[in-house]
Amino acid sequence: MAEDYYKLLGVSKTASKNEIKKAYKKLAMKYHPDKNRGNKQAEEKFKKINEAYAVLSDDNKRKQYDNFGAEGFSNRFSQEDIFRGFDFGNIFEEFGMGDDIFSNIFGGGGAQRGGQGSPFSFNFGGGADPFGRASQSRHSGSQHQNLDRELELKLSFEEAVTGGKKSISFNAGGGLDRIMISIPPGIEEGKKLKVKGKGSVDPLTGKKGDLYCRVMINPHPDFKREGNDLIIENEVKLTDLVLGGKTAVTTLDGSRIELKIPALSKNNTFLRVKGKGVPVSAGQTGNLLVKLVAKLPEELNTKQKDLFKKLAGTGL
Repeated sequence: MAEDYYKLLGVSKTASKNEIKKAYKKLAMKYHPDKNRGNKQAEEKFKKINEAYAVLSDDNKRKQYDNFGAEGFSNRFSQEDIFRGFDFGNIFEEFGMGDDIFSNIFGGGGAQRGGQGSPFSFNFGGGADPFGRASQSRHSGSQHQNLDRELELKLSFEEAVTGGKKSISFNAGGGLDRIMISIPPGIEEGKKLKVKGKGSVDPLTGKKGDLYCRVMINPHPDFKREGNDLIIENEVKLTDLVLGGKTAVTTLDGSRIELKIPALSKNNTFLRVKGKGVPVSAGQTGNLLVKLVAKLPEELNTKQKDLFKKLAGTGL
């Protein structure tokens, strides 16, 4: 779960920039590595409050964070986005922490100046970076960084079943990027779609990671999915269940079909319509299952009561 930056700094969502700065300074002094030597928990806390301050001290980043919320912001903005233009050197010198504090904590060669470069040029402690989203480790003297990014892709029930093309927008680091993504027919919730080269960018090598779109499917008011079959409930008259009859149903693609109800059908029984379900592969599709639900009368007139009494007398 994404960190709540306001809670990390102990301020309210309406806090002024000065209040945020004071809260950050207090926490930065408390968790300063020189005061907590060998304390890994304090070091991680120090890193997290730096991330929080980098966002909340910037009007535009704070606005985006407030709009999307902690989880949404985490999915849309990379670490490089968060620290772009943020001058650690000036901040630490202003607080009297020392110009080399960035190097000491983040394992690099000194604080970045004037927004040039990025804290991701450094090795964050030789394992995980301070923010828990992208990792770096040493391999034969070189650095490896996970540049992949993930976002949530919401689909309608129809889009997930039929597939197609969908335009999505996301923050690519230098602003909004818009791409067209292919949705395979029958995709299930939780699956991830990979878009090559649309992840974060390594500021040193220029290497690009990949973007992973995690599928979330909005429920349908009428249809449910069970494997590759679609299920819909259809109310029918009690007499049609007993004597047999017909009923009409609208499929997911909007076509209207008429079905025959066999005599003596049980309540909640299913009628199967082949090929009107979820696409499985080329030329193969699941079925539509129509659940027959008896529509019972809310009240009976005198004639109907008499008929039911006569039926009851026959043993029905």
